[in-house]
Amino acid sequence: MTDDEKWRGVVAALSELLPGMVDTFIGKILQDPVYSESGLTIEDLRRSSHDSLVAILDVLRGGGTTMDSLESIAGELGKRRARQGLPLDSLVRAIRLDFSVVWDALSASALAVDPALLVSRTELVWRTVDTFASRVQARYVAELEDIERANADLQHQYLSQLLAPSEPSESDLARIAGALRVDVGARFLVAAVSREDSLTVQRRLRHRAKRLAAFFTFDQEHHTLVVHKRGGQGHAEHSDALSYDESVLFDGMAVAVAPLAEGLGSVRTSAAAAREVMRDLPMGSVGVFTLRDRWLSITRHRLSQLGCDPGQLVFPRLQDCAPQERARILEAATTFLGTGSLVETARRLFCHRNTVVNRLAAFERYTGLDLQKPTDLALAVLALHATTTDP
Repeated sequence: MTDDEKWRGVVAALSELLPGMVDTFIGKILQDPVYSESGLTIEDLRRSSHDSLVAILDVLRGGGTTMDSLESIAGELGKRRARQGLPLDSLVRAIRLDFSVVWDALSASALAVDPALLVSRTELVWRTVDTFASRVQARYVAELEDIERANADLQHQYLSQLLAPSEPSESDLARIAGALRVDVGARFLVAAVSREDSLTVQRRLRHRAKRLAAFFTFDQEHHTLVVHKRGGQGHAEHSDALSYDESVLFDGMAVAVAPLAEGLGSVRTSAAAAREVMRDLPMGSVGVFTLRDRWLSITRHRLSQLGCDPGQLVFPRLQDCAPQERARILEAATTFLGTGSLVETARRLFCHRNTVVNRLAAFERYTGLDLQKPTDLALAVLALHATTTDP
């Protein structure tokens, strides 16, 4: 009898021990908390173990010449476990157990396998199990990508409805919240980055998927919006200050952060604000920018677009004074607007307080804007923004 014939006889005898091998596998796998607490039924585990071992024995019987049955079982198992949410490393670890189960059965005294024959087939047994594991892993990853792609498409669909020009109804918001698995009344941080930084954000989200939960991204014109459902209590959850995870996500790039959205219905408004702040940033900006940082520049720019340039309330009217006097008046006004203090303004300009008062009075005489009045002061801030340092 040749070694191949002897080996086929051993595998046939091993097939008779299949129920006990399945029991051995179940006993070992349930020692792993991931499996024992996964919600997978014993029937599911038993059926998967039986089918896997049958496929492995089929390959061993043929000496590794055909793997059709193994490929089929591997594909079905990888797909099912991906949809059941079982971690990939736990799945591969379980498949590796098949080798020890098969090897222990082969080595058992009951089979009385010739040691030389067993040694000669060791590589075949290991290669078969390893091939099975790699096929299951490949199908698992492919299925996971399909799931993520489908989820991303569905997520994009609902975010499109949320951020559409027309405001969604309450029933629409409830449906969108259900699809995104968020509370319609939750708080959301809404930020915008350039499309050039979008790939970096996406990569960081994938790399830290478990930690960076409840993040959604949506491309809109030249920007990528990032919406993060805030959770828990505390000051950070009630402000637009970035949390640690959010800071990590946007590290090294320019990000515009809108005022915190109070409820899912406010995300549209916050998204518009974030994009407006992003559009206002100078080229090459890096860091976190909020409405508080950019409101002055945005307001001045918007008013100018409408033909309401606040600078027209100041500069044409100062043409009536001599250039040197005009420079001193503007210097006093802009310094005062930055400090809000006559004393500090005088200190910075190296002059007496009364000198500052006189120059501000001259500013009022020429422009009609009294910097002691809040409304006039606000107009002056907008008018002189172009002459001050950009925040």
